[in-house]
Amino acid sequence: MQTKITKTFVDKVTPPPPGKQEIHWDSEIKGFGLRVTPERKTYVVQHRVHGKTVRVTLGLHGRMTPDQARRAARETLGEMVKGSNPNQLKRNERVAGVTLREVYAEYAASRKLAPGTRHTYDRAMNGGFKDWRDSPVTAISRDMVLRRFEQLSTRSAAQTNQKFRFLRALLNFAMERFQTAEGEPLIPSNPCNVLKVLDKWHRIPVRDRYVPEPSLPKLFDSLVHDPLDTRHRNDIRDFCACLVLTGCREQEIASLRWSNVNLTAGTLTIPITKNGDSHTLPMGRWLLALMKRRRYAAATSATTSVFVFPADNKTGHLLNHRKGLKAISTAAGVVFTPHDLRRTFATIASEKLGGDRSYFLVARLLNHRKSDVTSRYVQVPLSSLREAMQVIEDAVVQQRPDIGQRDSQGGT
Repeated sequence: MQTKITKTFVDKVTPPPPGKQEIHWDSEIKGFGLRVTPERKTYVVQHRVHGKTVRVTLGLHGRMTPDQARRAARETLGEMVKGSNPNQLKRNERVAGVTLREVYAEYAASRKLAPGTRHTYDRAMNGGFKDWRDSPVTAISRDMVLRRFEQLSTRSAAQTNQKFRFLRALLNFAMERFQTAEGEPLIPSNPCNVLKVLDKWHRIPVRDRYVPEPSLPKLFDSLVHDPLDTRHRNDIRDFCACLVLTGCREQEIASLRWSNVNLTAGTLTIPITKNGDSHTLPMGRWLLALMKRRRYAAATSATTSVFVFPADNKTGHLLNHRKGLKAISTAAGVVFTPHDLRRTFATIASEKLGGDRSYFLVARLLNHRKSDVTSRYVQVPLSSLREAMQVIEDAVVQQRPDIGQRDSQGGT
């Protein structure tokens, strides 16, 4: 039954039972109606566009009067008769307005990002594209990319590459995540592609520095004996020892929580890693003694923290420790970065772990993704990992007999 949709009719219409809806069609304007649910009354129009029935929401009763809805219905139906789909137009308008900030939020929510990775991404966004964050991604042009790339390149070639790899990933994600109503990508092509076409990417030499075996005694001595000892320096010394004895990445250890350290089993676990896989490693005897000492100190401290390496900053754990690392490096007379210690671990592992399975052992210790079919079949048990970790630790710690003696006394 059709009736003229007036304010009197709308006010008196009875809502349907819960979970149901009813549509009352207007007797004067074909396709104009009132959709009624238990919660609300909504004005709609309906018409076929290119052979398909399309229903468009005009507005809620209360925010829109019947007379306003009637005028809007005539206008909307007029456009639909011409072949225009208002729903598609609205979606396309919303998609076209998606900002870089919104794309990043969606990108981060769709992935398990390690704390260090998220920190790197945040720094890239704020340090490279802060003034672009609230602009539609459709407004980012090739010329803008080229100008910003050249501007940032005057500061650091490596960091500029890193920032634009991040931007390229965001825009690739946006192209698939945000599509028009017709299924077309948000942007027809990634503007960052111009950097490859014009050969703008900086060629950065591969870093291969590590601490060679003759320098290990000086390095480890500086991690055990420090005449300028402070609590902060002590934390960083232990932090460096963990890096060289586990091969983990910098932020994996910096953000390590006590809940992921099992002193009974003698293992530590990195729940979120760069490749997204959880990573559990046995600890050698010296490192286990160090962890027990830190756990005892944490339990008897006036302040509590969930982190193995706490810090007074917004993250709650070690984050900005470059000055401390430089002081240790200077004291040891050995130049190194946190990632140099990971390469040092890998180099020692490769040299000391002989046999046919050494490659798979090293890959497993470093938590590298299995890249070939054979490696996916080879499983490395925890017992083999524990034996391998002890061999690597002995090669580092036993460089100094006095350090080995300290180990037998329960840590440094």
